[in-house]
Amino acid sequence: MRVGESPGTDFVRYIIWIAFSIVTLMLKNNSANKSGLDTPIVIAFFVVGLVTLFLMIRKYIREENSFSDTAEGFVYSLVSNIGLVGLMIILVCLLRIMVSYLQVTGKLPSFQNDDVLSSDQNVFVFNMVANVFIVTIQQQLVQTGFFFNYFFRKSSAYSAIMGILLSGVVAGLISLPGSLIQFLMMMALGWCYALTYLYTKDEKMAIFVAMVSAAVGTIII
Repeated sequence: MRVGESPGTDFVRYIIWIAFSIVTLMLKNNSANKSGLDTPIVIAFFVVGLVTLFLMIRKYIREENSFSDTAEGFVYSLVSNIGLVGLMIILVCLLRIMVSYLQVTGKLPSFQNDDVLSSDQNVFVFNMVANVFIVTIQQQLVQTGFFFNYFFRKSSAYSAIMGILLSGVVAGLISLPGSLIQFLMMMALGWCYALTYLYTKDEKMAIFVAMVSAAVGTIII
């Protein structure tokens, strides 16, 4: 159990983490266009993204240290939970591939705020680095790590179910969806990440699944 702060303090901090993740995502979404990268915005993205990510990780590690059951190392945790983690990776990748297929075949509209397609290879490299190593980690800390630390601390079936459902809603909202369909997809992905987090009791596993999902999503766009 975490050494708790007051509910008001937790809520204010959570709003700050949400703001960090949204500002970072907005900068990332405006860093590229069809002709290439916008260098000043790219620089602003990396400065803001890395600084806020550092602050979020530092705070999360400090909070995690106040738990009596802190997570194991990455390799040990992955090996111990390989079945569930593998299943979640398969599910999130299948969901992304299915949605992409339906868009290609015209059965679903393209998402308005997807990564920009450009003949400039630097745009793809930027999107891969930004999505996988900055945006995804920030969003996971918001929708699983801090979320369950602050609002769903009890070990009960009700807390777990409501936590998973609401974590998915947060995941959908902080992705700044351009349509209801995109919100629903991100919410479904968020449920997978939340389930991974609660089952493994390790934020690193949720981040790992989300990073694989982000990489696949960036490649197939």
